[in-house]
Amino acid sequence: MANKPLNILLIEDDEDDAFYIKDILKEGLGSPPPYIEHFFSIEKNLKQINPFDYDLALFDYRLGKTNGIELVRNFRHQNCNIPIILLTGQGDQEVAIEAMKAGTTDYLTKEKLSIESVTKSIHYLLRLHKEAELRKQAEEKLKKSNTQFAKAYEELQTSIGKLETAQKQIITSEKLAGIGRLVAGVCHEILNPLNIISGHTQSLLMERKTDGPLTSDLNSVMEEISRITKIITGLLKFSRKGNMEFKKANIVKELESVLILVEKDMRLERIEIIRDFESTSAMVMIDTDGIRQVFLNLLNNAKHAISTGGTLTISTQINNSDSKLQPGPTGKITSRKVKKTVQIKFFDTGPGIKKDDLEKFFEPFFTTKPEEKGTGLGLFISYSIIERHGGVLEIDSKVDVGTTVTINLPFQG
Repeated sequence: MANKPLNILLIEDDEDDAFYIKDILKEGLGSPPPYIEHFFSIEKNLKQINPFDYDLALFDYRLGKTNGIELVRNFRHQNCNIPIILLTGQGDQEVAIEAMKAGTTDYLTKEKLSIESVTKSIHYLLRLHKEAELRKQAEEKLKKSNTQFAKAYEELQTSIGKLETAQKQIITSEKLAGIGRLVAGVCHEILNPLNIISGHTQSLLMERKTDGPLTSDLNSVMEEISRITKIITGLLKFSRKGNMEFKKANIVKELESVLILVEKDMRLERIEIIRDFESTSAMVMIDTDGIRQVFLNLLNNAKHAISTGGTLTISTQINNSDSKLQPGPTGKITSRKVKKTVQIKFFDTGPGIKKDDLEKFFEPFFTTKPEEKGTGLGLFISYSIIERHGGVLEIDSKVDVGTTVTINLPFQG
């Protein structure tokens, strides 16, 4: 405060006392001399006083209708924390206690006022005030640092969550890639003897068509051969990486083309399809046959899940996307910057999936359907198709609530 004069507020209704206090302040505080604004009364002047304009205030206790303690309360109510000295004609312990409770910083009796007592009190109070302000600033900085730390921690947890998701996607992708290489070889090894068995079985059916019991057994064999062929065909489609033709297409139109095929059957099963398309012109680079296969598989899964009746809500929207690990069109996991994604959600009100089963849903041949209803390859192949489109397929389910399958594909405008 050495280079800046103090701005002091004095409220004193006695002219002699006011003159004496001003002399004490000017002589005791020295150079630069303080600027002292003096009011004789408070009722008329209270509204024009801005407590934040002052470094220090001195109030007489007796000021008419409004005493000095009420004035202290008024300042503190406005969150003004400048040092305030209350002055009284004579010492009164009860007044002193009430003054301190109201927020008075110091309490002096006029009969004991001197240059030494007043300046000592002022210097001490200003030092305390400065320390309090510094402490407050430090607390604010600490609070700000804590907020920044909490935000950084939250961002770190989010990043860890994204990393864990990406790691799971990499593991799943690598697992599927390994299985794909194995499948390609095994399928060809199985098809050769299977074709021979099929040929002999058909010959026997032609030769022994009058033998009823044998014909029945041979037809059962042909049904199983057909089932094995269907499984192998599905696996071969999964393992062939180079047979996709990508072109820019409207994903909602592709979705509608598949819905036309199944919507009538679903109505017969008392399943209501709800469309919630935020955008009907979302363009993506897709292999139309592959995407339709994915949609058809997901719709059939939902139909099976809510076979006793319910709702299937299908929604589409365009989302901003962060840079994250995503599979590329070749099926290899790479780090790609995707500005926007098209999100397609399938939410059914079925019974939901148990957590233990949910973790196995992308494994080949795992299915919760009866044996004659599915092979366990639908989601396995669908995951691979979406991955090769540079997208992500995820499943979230709660027992007795329902299941949500989410597809995110890179948006093409």
